[in-house]
Amino acid sequence: MATSKSTAKEVEFTEPVREFSGVWKENYINGVDFTFSILDQNIKAFNAHLDQLLDVEKEFVHNTASMYKDFEKDLPYVNGTSKKVTDQLDKYFDIRKEQIKTTQSLTEKFAKDVQTIAHDNIERTFSLFGDYLSTFKVN
Repeated sequence: MATSKSTAKEVEFTEPVREFSGVWKENYINGVDFTFSILDQNIKAFNAHLDQLLDVEKEFVHNTASMYKDFEKDLPYVNGTSKKVTDQLDKYFDIRKEQIKTTQSLTEKFAKDVQTIAHDNIERTFSLFGDYLSTFKVN
């Protein structure tokens, strides 16, 4: 008689907890997905700003190079320097372009990796919780 009461108490405890753990898991995953959707939108806005920055820098390089080309016409003793300046500005722009593209790809990859890790952690946590609940013997 005593064992049936303890078994009944275990069933009364474990069944609702299992049901609630499923709901908690689903809500937790939805919360994490919502958080990462906001992060994804922020990354898209960040990438758009980086693209605008790249366009501004491209225009700056173009304007600066054209200014140095005009110097050769006005000042004959600076002969040949505009080509050197233009080459250096082009190198600068190429480096900045690579930096921006690398930053964009790293932020996108980082966000995807963190989301994958978060989902894996959620699955492991609730799996361990389920394993813990299964240690209670229900006959």
